Amino acid sequence: MLVRYLLATLVAGLFAGILVTPAMYLRTVPLILHAETFEDAAGGHDHGSAEAGAAHSHAAGEAHEEEQGAELPFGRLGNTILANLVAGAGFALALGGVALLLGKRITACNGIYWGLAGFFVFALSPSLGLAPELPAMPAADLGERQLWWVATVLLSAIGLYLIALRPEIWAKVMGLVLIALPHLYGAPQPDDLSSPVPAVLASEYAVASLATNLFMWAVLGVALGWMLQRYAVAELEG
Repeated sequence: MLVRYLLATLVAGLFAGILVTPAMYLRTVPLILHAETFEDAAGGHDHGSAEAGAAHSHAAGEAHEEEQGAELPFGRLGNTILANLVAGAGFALALGGVALLLGKRITACNGIYWGLAGFFVFALSPSLGLAPELPAMPAADLGERQLWWVATVLLSAIGLYLIALRPEIWAKVMGLVLIALPHLYGAPQPDDLSSPVPAVLASEYAVASLATNLFMWAVLGVALGWMLQRYAVAELEG
């Protein structure tokens, strides 16, 4: 049983989840609050929790946990922290599980690369088709977006594996094809693209959301590598 490995992975994920919360409040949360004024003025567009579970983020349930903070039991800040902890732990377990499956070790030296890989797979690649959305912004059917997001994550992960870890030329070409495939197919888009949210506000939020994701994944990769190297090496060697 890899008990230490599991515990070290969870601690690293929780650490990243804690640190990303103030990072979110620096930029993404103020933009969400600003967008909510347009949502109220427009009569409360039914945005739902489109991205809270799957669609973009990654890190921390991101904006839509924020959007619905008043409706959940712990308040906006409490729900954000809770969502970030769950997301951080989940993503850490995903990275740790992939490393075990591939027979690779995440260390303090290469942890940042694992984190960047996670950022690419779970945040950057899906956002090329489904940009992070503010309240009151139009969105396609939730089920269709979630299906596209899951397919994009899986294809991006396989493609990145082929490019980074396989030496054959055909594997690298196939990896590029797999990464591009969901974008060539196209992400589901709403029929009506009109929105009361100014375009500049939406673009600022997309950039801020990706920057926050990048920070979270970088912290997660480094923390995971350090924790595993510090506390789980003997268990792996045994």
